[in-house]
Amino acid sequence: MDRAPLLVVEDDDLVRSFLCRALTSVSGDVDACGTGAEAMHAVSQRRYGVILLDGLLPDIHGIELARRMLGQPNASRSGICFVSGSLRLPQAMHDGVSALPKPLRVRELIDGVEMLLDWHDGTAGSTAERLAAIDALSTDLVVG
Repeated sequence: MDRAPLLVVEDDDLVRSFLCRALTSVSGDVDACGTGAEAMHAVSQRRYGVILLDGLLPDIHGIELARRMLGQPNASRSGICFVSGSLRLPQAMHDGVSALPKPLRVRELIDGVEMLLDWHDGTAGSTAERLAAIDALSTDLVVG
């Protein structure tokens, strides 16, 4: 079965490379970028099944970027997985939004992305529900 493409948004070159390599087993089509501006450009050009977002990018916080992406037609149904060093434990998926702590465990990463792809392929929630799920994670992802 062909899976939807994935987008990795991570400013650290090594982490971005690791994520892309690890996720090629889930979807052979993985795009990557290092800033929020590049990510917004990517979603203006293409639809993604899942978007992995670093919690803190050089030009924008991942929470704010996720909120903006949900307003874009190509990203409104994308599963969103935050990847952050400020988390201690994985955060379960709610309305197509989840979070994983750094350092990442490959099995958790793959399982989490596959779950989000399944959500993407099924019935997606409303934008309001998805924004509420992002807001619920925001306290754990905001670094003082």
